Amino acid sequence: MGRIYAWFGGLTTGMKVLVIVASLVLFAVLSPLITPLAALTLILCVLVVAYRILRRRPFRGPGILLLSSLVVLLVSSGVSNALYGTAEEQANSGRNSQATSEPQKARQQPEPEESRAQSAPPETTVEVAKSSPENTQEQTQAKPKPKPKPKPAPSEKNRLHYDKTVTVSRVIDGDTVEVTPSVNGVADVRLIGVDTPETVDPSEEVEPYGPAASAFATKELTAEKVGLEFDEEKIDQYDRLLAYVYTEDGKMFNEELLKKGYAQAYPYPPNTKYEDKFAAEQEKARKADLGIWGLSRDEQCKLADRGNGIGEGTPGCAGSSHNHQDSKAAPASSGSDLYDCSDFATQQEAQAQLLPGDPYGLDADSDGKACEDLPDSSSASASSSASATGSAQPSASPSAPSSPSGSPSSPDPYGDWTCEEIGGGPYKVPRGSPHDADGDGLACE
Repeated sequence: MGRIYAWFGGLTTGMKVLVIVASLVLFAVLSPLITPLAALTLILCVLVVAYRILRRRPFRGPGILLLSSLVVLLVSSGVSNALYGTAEEQANSGRNSQATSEPQKARQQPEPEESRAQSAPPETTVEVAKSSPENTQEQTQAKPKPKPKPKPAPSEKNRLHYDKTVTVSRVIDGDTVEVTPSVNGVADVRLIGVDTPETVDPSEEVEPYGPAASAFATKELTAEKVGLEFDEEKIDQYDRLLAYVYTEDGKMFNEELLKKGYAQAYPYPPNTKYEDKFAAEQEKARKADLGIWGLSRDEQCKLADRGNGIGEGTPGCAGSSHNHQDSKAAPASSGSDLYDCSDFATQQEAQAQLLPGDPYGLDADSDGKACEDLPDSSSASASSSASATGSAQPSASPSAPSSPSGSPSSPDPYGDWTCEEIGGGPYKVPRGSPHDADGDGLACE
């Protein structure tokens, strides 16, 4: 130390200042290294001083070194903190610089094709701030909901099965319309499977509920675009198109007429594609007394007989003795098997029992002739009695069996109807029927 003092004392004042400044600069630069060395020296000095005190030995030298190392430690740590900050701040600074450099590197490197393919769709953008502790919340723009594809209008959906698409130019009556453009030169369209009350036939009176049916058709169809669906037969005897008519909402107008009671079901072979469906809709309207089904019996008797239990010629209506061959349905009866063609010897005998609605099922082809396979009366037995019986009434052979108690073995197909309501006669019935006054098995003689 003496030599250092002697060397320093021999320097000029300027050199002394320069040495002092250089020493301070070197101290400041090496302060991070000097600090732990000073701390270690301080600890050693403390141990030496403590040992000397316990041994009751002088500790002046170690004490001076202890104080010197303490001063150096304080100064070097202060300088180090001032120049480089604390260790925690240095660690945070390192993490921040690393976090900042990583996004920059990511931006500089192009994203691989596979990563772009697996990334979120263009509609979704997610931005996450990671650069500092203050930006800890994620800002996410939600993916917008895709716009639903517009559903096709019913007309477009159902038009796929239409045979033709036309516009109704005029409504003639409830079940007949005129369309444009015409189809193969035919402009009039008759709705299949339904019959509304007559309004335009000059040879007949306007039938009850006919104007209402025509008004409904006019309101719903005039100037409207409709689809036509054909069945087996496309043209009728009056040169009209036969079609099922669909409105733009996809509903079949033929069916709508039946649902609301504007028409009767009128199945006419071979166009019977929807016969069962029409019958079901008519039954619903009948039970609800809609339209023609809510008319009085007298008004219903003015309608056409289409085999539905109403109309001119049906039991209970004037003129019911006439055989309307347009009828397609028999009166409700559990005794429809009372007769069959095997019960008669000649066609004339079977013809005498062909009742309105054909409850016995004798007219298989609905042409108005019963049991056509049976021989004619002229080719039957030459017996005059058999011939006379065949021309007037069925032979006595098909007598209805009776139970031991004398009650009918099968129910009377006409129930409580009177002979006036049934019309005509005689008719074969089970023994004991209220219509068989003399018990011979024949009613309404």
